[in-house]
Order: sequence, then C-alpha cells, then structure tokens
Amino acid sequence: MATTTATVSISSPEMGISVNASSTLMKTGTTTGLEIMDSGAGEVTVAHSAKALLEASAVTGDRTSANYLYLSNKATDETYYLIVKIHDQILGRLSAGDWMFMPWNQGDADAEINITATNGTCAYEYAIFKSASTLVDAT
Repeated sequence: MATTTATVSISSPEMGISVNASSTLMKTGTTTGLEIMDSGAGEVTVAHSAKALLEASAVTGDRTSANYLYLSNKATDETYYLIVKIHDQILGRLSAGDWMFMPWNQGDADAEINITATNGTCAYEYAIFKSASTLVDAT
C-alpha cells in the first residue's frame, strides 16, 4: 500500500514560533495507506469564475472515509486570489502563491469544493487523496 506523509513546518524567530507537524495519511481506523490520488490543474477567470474541483455527479465516497485536499493558487500577481468554498460556505481566500491542505468529507454534492477567481486569471493545481473510489452509473 502507498505511504503518503503530509508535513508542515512554520517558523518565525521574530514571533518566537517554530511548529513542525507531520501525519501519515491512512484509511480511517486502519494502518493501511490511502490508495488513490486524483490531481489536476487549470485556470479560473473572473468571467468564468465558478469552478468545481469535482462535479456533483462525480462526488462519491463514504462520509466516514479519509479524504484530503491539497489546493494551490499558482498565480504570481499578488492581487489575484481564489475564494475557496465547500458548496456555498466560504472557507477562505488563497492569495497568489498560497496553498492549503485539509481533511475533506466528499460524501455528497453538498461537500463539493468550489473555487472562484476575484481578479484576472488564476492558475491552480489540486490533489485529492482518498481511500476509495466508486464509479458513477453510466447514463
């Protein structure tokens, strides 16, 4: 099984802080590593600003399974940022060069991750680490 480790290091001598955190991503309740990663990259513009990292029809998963999201704003202009939402709930804003990593329950369409550009064109990349994948019925 795959072993995936997420590590964050934050330090600031001026603020007197040094934080180092690391976690091995495992299937919920097991010592088995996550097996699947979906990843992608793209651009979102103000004119076409509502982007879903996964369409509602493709959102599958178990509300009790482990899922993690990495998202990065690849824009270089400091005035270009992304608004990140879960469905309609705003999580926050990613400025140019910023990134985020969070656990994410992708169990239904209301958990869909949406991003919106607030200025110009923002390039982004993402990766979703998950325990399982269920194919959607063909139509």
